Amino acid sequence: MSENALLSARDYALQIEGLLERNRYAHARVLIGEALAHYPNDSTLLFAAARVDYDTGARDEARHTLQQILAHDPDDYAARSLMVNVLQDQGDLPQAELLLIELIREYPEAGFQYARYALLMYRTLHIEKAQALAREAFRLDPNNELALTTCLIGDIIDGRKGAEQAGLARLLQGHPESENTARMLITHLLSRGRYKAAKRIAVELLKLYPNSREVLELVVQLDALSHWSMLPLWPLNRWGWAASGALYVLTLLGLNLVRNQAPLFASAATWTLLGYCAYSWIYPSLLTRWLKRRAGL
Repeated sequence: MSENALLSARDYALQIEGLLERNRYAHARVLIGEALAHYPNDSTLLFAAARVDYDTGARDEARHTLQQILAHDPDDYAARSLMVNVLQDQGDLPQAELLLIELIREYPEAGFQYARYALLMYRTLHIEKAQALAREAFRLDPNNELALTTCLIGDIIDGRKGAEQAGLARLLQGHPESENTARMLITHLLSRGRYKAAKRIAVELLKLYPNSREVLELVVQLDALSHWSMLPLWPLNRWGWAASGALYVLTLLGLNLVRNQAPLFASAATWTLLGYCAYSWIYPSLLTRWLKRRAGL
């Protein structure tokens, strides 16, 4: 029989917590197995098992254990809070949102939960709602790093002065889920034509991964799209072939209308259009090449 056989469930939990703080998951798993053999229904020990499974990537096992806890105690705060992470990682975002709403309703002063909800809303690209939740999280708990992270993401999107100097990269490092959200936001902002906002977030990612060629190329791409000299091409970059087709059709209609009444104007418009087409085909690649060379790519 093990020396720890006579330990109480609480003593087991304390030892396991110490192992988890030092990321000694293998040892913690062995001790959890031993503890659960003596106290199979102890919610603290079961939660420790779920934590080990979650932290080591065993999401399905973590979810099963959390469901076991919640079957006995549906109001268990820690189990529900960790379940939000599991649901998000497994892509069950609607269920994660419902659980977060439930936690916020029961604990309206928990700024951390508002920050998590804000992060989920950024992930699902509900940016205005996310920013409102982030502000509330920061109001409730201004010292919480996740609340500060979500606020800074919103500030950087909006281009508020001083946001880039507030250390978002450092905060993202402590919250991998925030980093993933930042990448999704860049994609979303790109699709909306908000290139400067996307670039500001990409620059923060580059601070986090200064040796990443992928992130540096992303910053260069966004630098080109947000460059002042690319402003005339914004409609084409924003809407792609749809904008090109609309421009072509409108130009043809316009030239047909004025050709007979104002031939000089029609000629000037034709040459302007040809120049614009040449500019749109040649200039972006030249600018991108120059920016890549400047960045050392």
